[in-house]
Amino acid sequence: MNEKVNSSIDKTLSVLEAVSQNAKGLSLADIVKTVGIPKTTAFRILEVLAAREYVTWNKDNERYYIGIKALEIGISGLVGQDIVDVSIPYLQELSMAVGETSFLAVYNNGDVVYLYKAEGTSSIQTTARLGSRRPAYCTGLGKVILANLPIEETDRIFEKKLSKFTEKTIVDRIKLYEEFAKIRSNGYAVDDEGIEYGLYCLAVPVYNYTGNVIAAISVSGPIKRLNENKEKIIEELKNVGGMISKRLGYVKAMKTRYAE
Repeated sequence: MNEKVNSSIDKTLSVLEAVSQNAKGLSLADIVKTVGIPKTTAFRILEVLAAREYVTWNKDNERYYIGIKALEIGISGLVGQDIVDVSIPYLQELSMAVGETSFLAVYNNGDVVYLYKAEGTSSIQTTARLGSRRPAYCTGLGKVILANLPIEETDRIFEKKLSKFTEKTIVDRIKLYEEFAKIRSNGYAVDDEGIEYGLYCLAVPVYNYTGNVIAAISVSGPIKRLNENKEKIIEELKNVGGMISKRLGYVKAMKTRYAE
């Protein structure tokens, strides 16, 4: 590919990116200023993009907007993202950073299903296995997901009798709803021996391009060790959860069900 063609592609993509990043649209003058190309060049590029439906032109306010074709391509790419493939390198880095075991899980009919596990330098013995299921209400991973699901779903789960796995398992529905409110406020969930004696877990949600929580990641380890490093682990978890969510198309500014 010669230099001239390369330059043309670069300019075209720069124009498309500029339009996509402005929900209120851009005028031709805005695009020229943003991209830094001549007006005639910008106009020719926009004509081609509009003809292929990558941008649309609104004659009433004389602005360009992102087109349906660009949206279709973007959504197709997001839908094709495999959450495990996306998460693996981030969870491996997370476990190396905090020295503990990290997990990825998704929600399924009242349970969490473990999809991936990365061990740090200080691994733990736990009954959680890849592909295994655990009740969502008594795990950090499950609670951070339940806290962000429609209340109709949590009500449905709580219609059944909740079993105690340890003396610390919370089975009172009012206490669980209070904990869910705290989780939404803090942005993370805690499992303090709720499912397994000696096990402490911190978990954060993972969002996708629709703004919904579709999974959760966690760091698990002995109570004393995790409490000593709790602030650092929460910070690392939130950073990693944010990066995975971003890879899945999540835009932080979008409104969620519980947003103010």
